[in-house]
Amino acid sequence: MDSRPIGIFDSGVGGLTVLKRLVEALPGENYIYFGDTKRVPYGDRSEGEIKKFAKQILNFMREQKVKAVVIACNTTCAVIDKSEYDMVLFDVLKAGAESAVLYTINKKIGVIATTRTVESKSYEKNIKIIDKNIEVYQEACPEFVPLIEKGLYNSPIAYETANKCLKELKEKEIDTLVLGCTHYPLMVEVIEKIMGENVKIVDPAIKLAYDVKDYLLKKDLLNPQIIGKIKFFVSGDEDNFIKTAEMLLGEKIENVLHVDIEKY
Repeated sequence: MDSRPIGIFDSGVGGLTVLKRLVEALPGENYIYFGDTKRVPYGDRSEGEIKKFAKQILNFMREQKVKAVVIACNTTCAVIDKSEYDMVLFDVLKAGAESAVLYTINKKIGVIATTRTVESKSYEKNIKIIDKNIEVYQEACPEFVPLIEKGLYNSPIAYETANKCLKELKEKEIDTLVLGCTHYPLMVEVIEKIMGENVKIVDPAIKLAYDVKDYLLKKDLLNPQIIGKIKFFVSGDEDNFIKTAEMLLGEKIENVLHVDIEKY
């Protein structure tokens, strides 16, 4: 048994969709959530910048004495080498690729993600390692994250933006669509409406949460308490973050602490 917290980090509010799935699967765990709201979005950042940000955040997580870290940012997963860190790291991108392969029937998978994730071809590589016969079609949707960070994920402009971004993928006759950025589940209603009922929408966070649970069970690291605590940290503005967090988690968020992440 281990009462140390699980760390989760993302470029902003998107990782809250992962936190929600983790709390559903592991309600007794304590969590440290960090949103890099000062430097969001990561999708158009250089590889060097993203590696630097990840190092700073993982140094912060180490200071918080976490027992594992969930990287709830596909862009970061696509860029960093996890073997460089002496920490237990879980990768949302790997979970998304594995889920998509399980769901597809016609072996045509679509992936929507940030520009950096699409350019890395990480989803395509991970999917083809499992089944080389699957066709993978990717589309960068850089406009999604700024809309979501502003709380406009269910607005007419979100629908218009998504319609434009998904147009080519609809023509590819995919039967599975991976939400390759943890912000995107906040737009799932809009995306489902556009793609139609014959396309399975994959939220990588669902499998990821159970991967974490399996690991804790095998290593006997579960926290024995019934309900855990969540501590929230951000590098930038707290107000938008609190609003989205309360809506998504369905509870009042009393305390969000500001961190000068660049000192790490």
